[in-house]
Amino acid sequence: MPSRPKAWIRVLAVVVCALPALAGEERFSLRLSYGAARISPSDLNEFLGDFVRWRRDIGYALPDSGLKTLNGSDEFEAAVSVPLGTRVSVFASIGRIGAARTGNDIEAGVWNGTYTYTRNDTIRATIARLGLSYAVPLSRVLTLRPHASIDGYWTTFHDDGSEISTWTEQTPSTDLAWTADVKAFNLGWTLGASLDVALGSRLSLSIDAGWRNARTTGFDGTSMETDYGQPAETAHFRLFSYNDYVDWVPATYRELNLPGSYAQGVVRGLRDAVIDLSGVYATAGLKIFF
Repeated sequence: MPSRPKAWIRVLAVVVCALPALAGEERFSLRLSYGAARISPSDLNEFLGDFVRWRRDIGYALPDSGLKTLNGSDEFEAAVSVPLGTRVSVFASIGRIGAARTGNDIEAGVWNGTYTYTRNDTIRATIARLGLSYAVPLSRVLTLRPHASIDGYWTTFHDDGSEISTWTEQTPSTDLAWTADVKAFNLGWTLGASLDVALGSRLSLSIDAGWRNARTTGFDGTSMETDYGQPAETAHFRLFSYNDYVDWVPATYRELNLPGSYAQGVVRGLRDAVIDLSGVYATAGLKIFF
């Protein structure tokens, strides 16, 4: 979906103008914080679930619960705030989001042996934010700062795994191994509020929470497969999501075109995959005033 910077500017203006002017003045500050977020990469999570569901539907025995989904991230941010007036400040920040699900393995039993599927998925995003905040003093030591920002996301997604077969009275054999690395740039936005607790004239404890909109898509990069120990050449790779209708089950499965994922039926609804980092976040850190 195309970005709408004019709409974001209006959001920033509403946040600033809707709040009353109170006494006191803003100061130049540096904030360092660390926290966590609830993310919702549904294209990836639905693929992980249907990867297992398809194998159960065709008769494989999978004693465990299946592949684990990826639902949370941690993050670090450094932000500089510059006063524009007695209450309003503009801030710029650089941060990093990290989310991973490694060692995500399942074992599938067949009549004459087993398959072990290994999978590792990692998401990393560098975030640059530019926004406005408005100071609302609550007491001599507490200040509430609603804020809004326009964000840029440089996101990478890595997937690797293998398919290992162990037939009766035979040693394990790695039938397939793969890696895929893609990246994308997208715009997003954040709405939130921070609460500063003064620890002195130049230092505060800062707690921040809010909602982040970050639907990252358009991932492009490379992939490489190794079949029975024979590596193929590295190939260009774009990450797609689609529905795979298998009429002889019958059922529809959500797929990503990652190496090791084989379409078994009719492909429908092909589109760029979305690695959605949107969700509620909360961080805590220290703010230094100058």
